[in-house]
Amino acid sequence: MSHSTNAVERIVDKQYAGIKLRNYLVREFKDVLVVRAEMIAALRQKRVFVNGENTLDSHQLELGDCVRVDIDPLQTIRRRLHTLDLEMRYSEPGMVVLLKAPGISLPDVEWAAPALQIVARADSTLSGPDPDTEFKPWFAVNRVEKGVRSLVIVVDSADKQRVMIDHINSGHVLFRICALCHGNVDQNAVDESTTQSMKEAASKVVHSDPHQLSVEEIPCMFEYDLWLQYNRLPPIVFDHIQVKVSKVTRSSTVGHLSLIEGTVAYAVNSSLVLRRYMYEMGYPIVGTQNHSRPLPNHRDKGALLAFVGITMPSLARPGESVVVSADIPPKLLSVYERETKFYQQRRQKERDELRKIESTAPSPDPSAESTAFGTPAADIELVDGVPAAYISGRKHFCGHVFHVTPDTLIPRPSTQTLVDAAISLIDRPDVRILDLGTGTGCILMSILLRTPGAHGVGIDISLAALGVAEQNRALHNLENQCVLLKGSFESFATDADVICHGPFDIIVCNPPYISAKKALGMRSVIEHEPSLALIADDGGYKAYEDIHISLGSNLSVLRKGGYVAFEIGKGMERSVRRIFSDWAEVANHKDAYDFLRVLVFKQPE
Repeated sequence: MSHSTNAVERIVDKQYAGIKLRNYLVREFKDVLVVRAEMIAALRQKRVFVNGENTLDSHQLELGDCVRVDIDPLQTIRRRLHTLDLEMRYSEPGMVVLLKAPGISLPDVEWAAPALQIVARADSTLSGPDPDTEFKPWFAVNRVEKGVRSLVIVVDSADKQRVMIDHINSGHVLFRICALCHGNVDQNAVDESTTQSMKEAASKVVHSDPHQLSVEEIPCMFEYDLWLQYNRLPPIVFDHIQVKVSKVTRSSTVGHLSLIEGTVAYAVNSSLVLRRYMYEMGYPIVGTQNHSRPLPNHRDKGALLAFVGITMPSLARPGESVVVSADIPPKLLSVYERETKFYQQRRQKERDELRKIESTAPSPDPSAESTAFGTPAADIELVDGVPAAYISGRKHFCGHVFHVTPDTLIPRPSTQTLVDAAISLIDRPDVRILDLGTGTGCILMSILLRTPGAHGVGIDISLAALGVAEQNRALHNLENQCVLLKGSFESFATDADVICHGPFDIIVCNPPYISAKKALGMRSVIEHEPSLALIADDGGYKAYEDIHISLGSNLSVLRKGGYVAFEIGKGMERSVRRIFSDWAEVANHKDAYDFLRVLVFKQPE
């Protein structure tokens, strides 16, 4: 095969007079003869000239000599292709699918598509086009981000590009993408979600108290329509996403990580759509881009997602479908495996630390210095200044083990008094119990575990705490006895989601009851626990007042003659009795440290 060449000429100056030709080529033509093998090939193929004539590589140059090297365009193409991490995964006349690595831009892909075809022809016995006169970039069909490992459909004309984009917009092209997501992805939730349900859920959160949410928890489906318009996407795009959870692992830094595979249709930029969808579902993809969330110990840019397949119509064979596949990239799997390994190592370290603590920790001393909880500060064991329960992720309470995280209060032994008080009120097996501010769920679940016929509802304002409670419900196989809901002290009695599970025989509550003033003097004891579960306004009585008002708005949330049992702090009984002065106090209980710990009130007639 013959093709035209480009010539590069250099004039020998005084500096190089007397140098051998081969050495001159190494020094002055390194921009076009990048490696030694290219220089040797140019000499053997007689593409090197001195003053218009071929000569030996040992020829000694003189001042003013003109050295010319004819450059093979194919060699230039090969050299650039060598720098691009690209792989041909499918080819038919006028269309290819290329697998590009992160860091490769779409213009590079569009250039590489015909370049690969030219090199393939040159390497075969077939004659082909002159790369210098007929070579021009092709057209990418689907949009992909530079930082994402992607399968890209590339065609040789704008007309074919329009045809393939029409196929995508008609739902005839499916993109399969694997991704690493934050959280333990709920397969049922993603199966049942629709655009409408996601908008409704976002609306509820947006109209709740924004101070109770972290930045990551605030969804933005209320901007969804604008986002669709900006990215030229159809309103139905979320309704045609399918997500399958491949596997889930624990992570020391973010709790859980899920490896998923998503199938996206109706989207030219399918990775953008999947990223936004998982973000709205509450399981953002690991990454640094919009609608993703980074891992604390993973600093790479882009997102941990990759294309693993495309199903599309063939242009060369109308009526036929083409399936193109790619493997999950090792990097994505390595991050998953690394997080699994780190978690296992950390848990082993925590177990070792706990064994040391358990072997040296003294028994609780009732005469020890008490805190605002009325219990010794030693109830919360610390390891390097951090509560041991948060390191191990678990705490024993009422003879059972419960998961705990920094999003939940650590159960105290004194709170077992509230469990005992509630159980003493039960007079039939099918009792219904409502736990306000359930946290880990340890109070409600301890009652249910001792009363097999009972049913209960736990509410909490914190979605993170409810997530921990869900883990404990599964741990103790209480899915058929226990319902967990998002709710507040202010409105639980009129909340339709709560009312439908009532009326309740007993309401139990361990509310936040430390005043802001007392909290300042308890920083070393409570600094690691969520202030939302500990500190209350109005001198520590705000939660009791809110609950009293809410009950007053709908007493029927309790069965006639029902009870409310509260945990209280040291010295708080007088004020709590004043708040519930229109209710009858029927019992009170002291804890193991002889502090009054629980007040029980009966519904007024």
